Amino acid sequence: MTTDALQPSAATEPLKSAGVEATTIAVEADTTVVEADDSAAKVDTTSAEDATETLQPAIDSASKKNIETAPIAEIKDDACTTDHPSVDSVASALEDSSIVDVPQSASAIVGTTSTPESPREADRISRNLLSPVLSRTSSKAPATSHPLQSSGDSAGPSPAEIASAILLKDGDTARALGSAAVLGSGESERTAFSPLQRNSTSPVSSGSMRGIHADIAEVSDDEDSEDKQRRLFKAAELRRLHREQMAQNNNLSSEDIQIMRSGLSNAREYVTSSELRVLNGTFPDGLRGSLYLLGPGQLDIKYNVQRELEQATRVFTYGNIMDALPLLSKISFDPINKTIVHRSRLIAKQAAGRIHMEHGVNTKVPGALYLTDTNQTVLSKFIPKAQHHATPEGECCSQGIELFMPLQGSSQTIVCTNHVGALQNIDPADLRPRSTVDFKSVNSAFKGALSCPHMQYDSNTREHFTVLQDVGFRSTTYNVVCISETQPEGYVVASFAAQASVLHSFAITQDYIIVPVYPYDSPLGGMSYRWSDSLLETLSFEHSRPVMFYVISREYRRVQCVYQAPAFFALHQINAVQESATDSVAIDMVTYDDDTVLRRMQIKDLRKSNSAFPVPTGVVRRFQLNGITMEATKYVGSKGNLSLIPPAHSRIVRTERIELCCINPIVAARPYTFVYALGHSETLRGQPTQSSVGAMYNCIVKLNTNDSSVEPLIWSRTHCFPSEPVFVPRNDTEDDGYVLSVFFDSMRITSCLVVLDAQTFNEVLIAQLPAAIPLSFGHAKFAI
Repeated sequence: MTTDALQPSAATEPLKSAGVEATTIAVEADTTVVEADDSAAKVDTTSAEDATETLQPAIDSASKKNIETAPIAEIKDDACTTDHPSVDSVASALEDSSIVDVPQSASAIVGTTSTPESPREADRISRNLLSPVLSRTSSKAPATSHPLQSSGDSAGPSPAEIASAILLKDGDTARALGSAAVLGSGESERTAFSPLQRNSTSPVSSGSMRGIHADIAEVSDDEDSEDKQRRLFKAAELRRLHREQMAQNNNLSSEDIQIMRSGLSNAREYVTSSELRVLNGTFPDGLRGSLYLLGPGQLDIKYNVQRELEQATRVFTYGNIMDALPLLSKISFDPINKTIVHRSRLIAKQAAGRIHMEHGVNTKVPGALYLTDTNQTVLSKFIPKAQHHATPEGECCSQGIELFMPLQGSSQTIVCTNHVGALQNIDPADLRPRSTVDFKSVNSAFKGALSCPHMQYDSNTREHFTVLQDVGFRSTTYNVVCISETQPEGYVVASFAAQASVLHSFAITQDYIIVPVYPYDSPLGGMSYRWSDSLLETLSFEHSRPVMFYVISREYRRVQCVYQAPAFFALHQINAVQESATDSVAIDMVTYDDDTVLRRMQIKDLRKSNSAFPVPTGVVRRFQLNGITMEATKYVGSKGNLSLIPPAHSRIVRTERIELCCINPIVAARPYTFVYALGHSETLRGQPTQSSVGAMYNCIVKLNTNDSSVEPLIWSRTHCFPSEPVFVPRNDTEDDGYVLSVFFDSMRITSCLVVLDAQTFNEVLIAQLPAAIPLSFGHAKFAI
């Protein structure tokens, strides 16, 4: 709404007095924004209603004399509410708009004060009080390009400029003032994880938090006093509301900022799809399909506790990153329109609601967590539990993804899994959870409260395999089960007895299933397991005992033989190759001396801003299981005698330390050459680790497993932490394709998608996501 100039008239003096009075009231009310040069005293403000009552008699007096007055605008109530539109939600809509083109009315909210003796005196006072603001005038600064964007690309208005436009809410006022909102020195964008920046000179600033502020242009002296005062009044009031809004919504401590920069803060979901903004590069030629990512989404959950005379808010924080409630993301590639579309969803909101109500995690089965304090008393174990998996979003399924697994009569599903036998059926289109079931509901013969979260899929037979552990008081029964399109109800492949173990993945070949059982011990056996909520508190790693490889025949559905190796621990298998000529199987795994890698993934340690608690990486080791058919006859007579169990010969394939590996899916269960993984760039390059690097993996690496003399290819960016890479083939050549990953930028507190050429490791594309995705030890799959 534009401000009309007052017409000269003999009756303008009352209106002038009223306008000056309103201006003086506004200037005194804006003590939170404007600092006086001559005095530091603050003036108490009163309500807008009282100010309106003070101003109304003068306006009525002018109206009676038929004088056309300029309308007094009103600031909308939602301008200072906490539910204002965020930069992320409107950036795309305003991307091509300038600040002055944002149509919105602005108003004055005034307080009461005494009337100045004359308009000239009021003008002098207002100029005195506004001099600090007028001294900070500047023209609109040029938009700063994205740090990851090529200098030749046009980025358009930055989110900070858009934020200023939203907060100004008056294009006409901006034009009248002669300048637009500009960004203070420092960061040039804001994401869903980052706080609104505060100016270091503002009263609410703290530490390094800088501000988005609206500078006010100086008004020329030849303008009418009423117009000048009205403009200054509007700008000052908008500035005050902006600062109040920041104080209410973004009162963040240095600890909060450190948590956000660590990449381990609660995520936002985007249930509606949005097109990603390409920062660098071009659309990958021929890339078609969808990338599904599963990782932590909710790590901190608030709950209320009742005290004697007040309510207090506390926060429950998960202990281990693998226990956090999940966020499922989908990034789709359209080669025809050359667009990249993103959506995401928190898929365990009902589980979060339960934590809010119960002030912690009330587990339904033993060992449901890896290492987290449930914040529950021992009496909670005697309270009857609700039905397990009763709601679609009531279970934390955050450790594995299976694509198009037949479940509940449909194969068009995305199935998320965990280590306690839960299967979450998810719609692949909109990521909406349909239901959550357990293996026993699929088939009553599928017994076992513990399950292997990483299922194995045979693309030739379209069968999905997994391993269940039925923990007893003296021993544990391992049940290897299979679900396929021809047999959606599934069947038990084989069973065997061994000690309970932490089993994260296993391997398959054309004829065999190989299950490694790592050496764990439980002090009280099954009794300790049944009374514990955290699996790592129940089981302890035993370095003195061997790892047992159980080789199961897929054809005969029985254990063929067993191999043993010195104690080690592994989370992920890379590949398993069956050699018919030698009747042997070679398994490549990322190995560790023990299970420290799991115990190091505590959220409180990962949130620290140094590398005092880095997540360990392992070495690629190849285990050779020779003469399976011959050893099968010996196994029958061994009866568990370790002296008769053959060894699994091993060698280190690469000395580089890595984790979260992937290969070209075309060479799965076949001889292969290249592996793609995450690691610490300083370690891989032989450089000293800096204290500011952080704990999580900060690079993607390509290794040649057949020739250790070939130097690894490494992709990394400063302060960026990638997620598990995914290989998407382009043709039949093993390393001809793309490597996809989503990395977190800890300086900008945002996440981006990177697409690398798998052969050269050059960047093909970088696209910015609408919000930051937390760092994860989770997994990803690509579906065409």
